[in-house]
Amino acid sequence: MKKIIITFSLLSLFSINIYANTILTFGERRNSDIDYMPANQIADTTDIVQDTTPFTEQITPMSREEQLYYDNQYNQKYFEPWDIMSMELTEVEKTWQFKYAKEKTYNRDGSKISKEWYKYAIKNSNFDNYESIAKAGITLKHTNLRLYPSLKEIYYDPNRTGEGFPFDYAQNSAVYINTPLFVSHYSLDKKWVYVKTSYAFGWIKVSDMALVNSDFQNIFRNDKYAVTVKDNLQLLDDGVYLSLVKMGTIFPVDPITKKYLIAKKDIKGYAYISKVIVHDTDTNIIAYKPIKFNAQNVAYISKQLVGEPYGWGGKLETRDCSALTRDFFAPFGIYLRRNSRQQAQDGDAISIRGLDAQTKKATILANAKPCRSLLFVAGHIMLYLGEQKGEPIILHNYWGVRLKNGDKRVMGRGIITTTKPGIERSDVRKKSMLINTLTDIVNF
Repeated sequence: MKKIIITFSLLSLFSINIYANTILTFGERRNSDIDYMPANQIADTTDIVQDTTPFTEQITPMSREEQLYYDNQYNQKYFEPWDIMSMELTEVEKTWQFKYAKEKTYNRDGSKISKEWYKYAIKNSNFDNYESIAKAGITLKHTNLRLYPSLKEIYYDPNRTGEGFPFDYAQNSAVYINTPLFVSHYSLDKKWVYVKTSYAFGWIKVSDMALVNSDFQNIFRNDKYAVTVKDNLQLLDDGVYLSLVKMGTIFPVDPITKKYLIAKKDIKGYAYISKVIVHDTDTNIIAYKPIKFNAQNVAYISKQLVGEPYGWGGKLETRDCSALTRDFFAPFGIYLRRNSRQQAQDGDAISIRGLDAQTKKATILANAKPCRSLLFVAGHIMLYLGEQKGEPIILHNYWGVRLKNGDKRVMGRGIITTTKPGIERSDVRKKSMLINTLTDIVNF
């Protein structure tokens, strides 16, 4: 493999024989039911080479000053949960998930979820003790942010197109290791904790987090950060699997030893600093943040996102559309929030709402920046790669193409397409094609 990111790579200077090693190394995401979902083809996915590399020749590299400007903003937003004194949620925001109790919802097998379960889940949410902890925290591993203190999945009617697995509406977001938290309160059963990250809020397992004191924060928040640039790594603790590590995960760097920092939990539930090494042989998996925004690095990051199965809210260690864009930009020091609507507000937006398809296409080609612009329509966001044969080309984790009968031609993965995926099909609903529904260009 061609060596990249040479000027930013952090290579361990330590022997593999150090006692009690925690090691970051190559790994893979665990196979699950999500890997057996449909992954159909359309003309775009066969006619366009599913490799982002050719498009990176169109990018304009960012200056170091511009990247550092974005990166300073990134760091401030990332650690924001440690700077607040309360959850800062309205009454509607903190209890909006209770709406599912009033609706017809289903288990994965198609059976209805009982009202009794919702009564239990709402009671277990323990909002009478909201903000009774009110302390800073941190994640100890890759975990999930849930709408209720439970792993129970919530679906609308699985017999309806676009519902059922993997659209688990109890899944709010994946949360990566080393994510700062503001901790509100425990569930009644003490197994879950209600938290806020810089981009979302909900429930995570108590076992997956620890509280942090000011001494820990001062060491961890040290303005020297690395970011993983290889996807689906793993942390091993003395050879025992500790956590998956997705691309775009942040690791503070110890200024003296150059080791990476993570949190481990003591018997009182508080975090203490632990250090991670990377073997000299494991090159190009982690680098100082931000890495240079140039063609070589953009290709290295973006092509890893092609073909990953679609996972609503990061379910089962995958990505949905907004997780793809978020994790693409993270190594370059550009912070995006969690969902597509928020991300459409994170850059400089140019409205293309109401324009006809030809004018939209012309506006995109004239104003979008290859590999540093997003295209947005309500509910979906995509990375603009550049132009090919007069067409805007995008990278997106896409569930599927809408058909005239209301069904979808399921893509279910990260793909490279035009803004007219499926146009060759006689049964495609043309008014639902992206070029006809896109509303914004978002530039960085």
